[in-house]
Parts: sequence; C-alpha cells; structure tokens
Amino acid sequence: MRVLLYLIFTFFLFSCFNNKSVKEPFDLIPQDKMVDILCEFIVINSAQGSNKKFLESKIKNPVDYIYNKYSIDSLQFENSNAYYSANIEIYSSIYDSIKMKLEARKEEIQYQIDEKIRLDDSRKKQTKDKRKKSRINKFISRKTFPGNNIDTTFQKTQ
Repeated sequence: MRVLLYLIFTFFLFSCFNNKSVKEPFDLIPQDKMVDILCEFIVINSAQGSNKKFLESKIKNPVDYIYNKYSIDSLQFENSNAYYSANIEIYSSIYDSIKMKLEARKEEIQYQIDEKIRLDDSRKKQTKDKRKKSRINKFISRKTFPGNNIDTTFQKTQ
C-alpha cells in the first residue's frame, strides 16, 4: 500500500513538471536590440502614467511607434520575449542592462536640469546686478557735488 502511494505521488510530481522548453525563434531579436526595445517600452509606459495627453498628442500609438522604430512586428517581439523569459539567466542580464541604461539616462537628464537651473540663476543674478547698478547710477546723478551749481532742470521762466 505504501509503495503504491509513493508511486502515485511520484507520477503526480512528474506530471506537474513542465518539460516544454521554448525553442529559439528563427527571427529572434538580438539581446542588445531587445534591451533598447524594452527600455523604450519602460520609458513610454512611465510617460503614459505621468502625462498621457501630452504623449498621445506627440505619438498616436506608442507601441506601433516602437515597432516601427526598431523595424519589428508584434509577433517577432512576443516570440523573442517568450524565448528570453524562458531562459532566466539571459533575461536577468537583459534587465540588468536595462537598469544600467535607464540609470545613465536619468543621470544625463538630471545633469541637463541642473545646468538649466544654473544658467537661469546666473541670468537672474546678472539682471539683479544691472538693476542695482542702475539704482546706484541714478543716486549718484541726483547728488550734487560742490562746484556743480549748474541747474539742469528746465523750468519755465516768466
């Protein structure tokens, strides 16, 4: 009886094991191109979450835009994505590359923002300095110096 129970349990475990591996598609997208495509999908997905109307005004259909940009179709992407996701080591390295690429893009954008803020602050300071100089010049021109008794105001004489 025990043997029969162990045998049934063993068959049950083997039946749960899925030995179907995904075969490599003939039009497999290379890993570096897949990194770029998935990175674009992540950026567009986050843009849709933050400002969907602006994105839709610029790009009618973001998914088709990515497919056209990389000259692929949806079936090719799905087959390649299924193949890479079945091979966890490859998929992990792809996502590590995506993470590094997005971090680099984030640092680049943050640098541009900081540079713009620095330039704006510099312009504000220059404008403030010009205003200060013009106030000082007005003050100096109003002040009369000894020996300068010339009246420069135009008054009507009777």
